[in-house]
Amino acid sequence: METGKKEIIRKCQGCAKTADREDFIKITLNNGKLYINPTSKILGRSLYVCKNAQCIKNLIKKKRIAGALKFKNFEEIQTVEAELLKLV
Repeated sequence: METGKKEIIRKCQGCAKTADREDFIKITLNNGKLYINPTSKILGRSLYVCKNAQCIKNLIKKKRIAGALKFKNFEEIQTVEAELLKLV
């Protein structure tokens, strides 16, 4: 029997692992500003990354934030990357 709750699967931009969205850190672009969005309350174009240092480092090294979100404000990207590194 179904409980009516749909499982929401997302993919990590650091390692390409798929899992439920609660297993990831969400980064959202909304009105030209980047947010680390743990509650998913901010709507907009988003990407997900695993909650571990290696995936976050891969995300930064491969410049996935700029590519996945189609965002070119590199100063703001660097700020969010620094905040991500503090989370792990």
